[in-house]
Amino acid sequence: MKNRVITLLSLLCFGLFLFVGCQDDDNEQEIPTEQVTTSIQYKDIEAANQRIQAFVQDVFTLESGFVANRIVPTKSNDCVTTTSEVTETTRTITIDFGDGCEVGQDEVITGLIRMSFSVDLDAENKVTITYTVENFTYKDISVNGTATSIFTFDRDAGTRKFTTDSNFTFGWGDGLSATSATNFVNETFFEMNADAPGNFDFYNLTSGTSTTTFSNGDVYSVEITTPLRNERGCVYTVSGVVVTSENSDTSTLDYGDGTCDNLATLTDKDGNETTIEL
Repeated sequence: MKNRVITLLSLLCFGLFLFVGCQDDDNEQEIPTEQVTTSIQYKDIEAANQRIQAFVQDVFTLESGFVANRIVPTKSNDCVTTTSEVTETTRTITIDFGDGCEVGQDEVITGLIRMSFSVDLDAENKVTITYTVENFTYKDISVNGTATSIFTFDRDAGTRKFTTDSNFTFGWGDGLSATSATNFVNETFFEMNADAPGNFDFYNLTSGTSTTTFSNGDVYSVEITTPLRNERGCVYTVSGVVVTSENSDTSTLDYGDGTCDNLATLTDKDGNETTIEL
């Protein structure tokens, strides 16, 4: 058993992320036509999901040994520790945020993430990671649920992939709640830099679909119709297209042609285009 200060991947997750929640009525979901009233809460759900996925993927990368640590860009976070225990076939890890860990501006997390995975790659060079959150809060929002990620890694090709399904519920102090689940793929491609031997570049592609359903009836859905691309050295998403629905209103966000800038094109439900700053 050991304690370790964990690190946080800086560019490998899209703040997405993306939760999928379902509401079933004779196998069809009735989408409200009125304007949503939970946009702030929905942004917090996206941010909480991003944080959870980043910690799980980063800790797995560090603890598994399947990916060389030298190719993983990281940031330290002094208030979070991990406890790791290995049996003959399984590694179990607890990520502990204690009574309150500030992981970003106005972002405080409490509680635990418990994860486990096989210590060996299977015949298809993949590992199944299961994890759950316990006594977990993000900005005083309670979070409960479980998730599964399938990790694959090709050393020769220099690629790694996380395919994640999750089921979470969120609760606010005023009684509002949201049910959600997600399915998305996050794939990273590493490339050696020919001009600087020993150094490498990487880019990340994210794809997936999602829906989040609030107890007040608001429904959000997202589909990444063109994979979102993030690159080393650029803090912005450089390309990709996301279609978002807020109740019955649908909009499209196009991140452009691969240029590293803070601009994207938003197309609203009426087809009007606006250039926005990210």
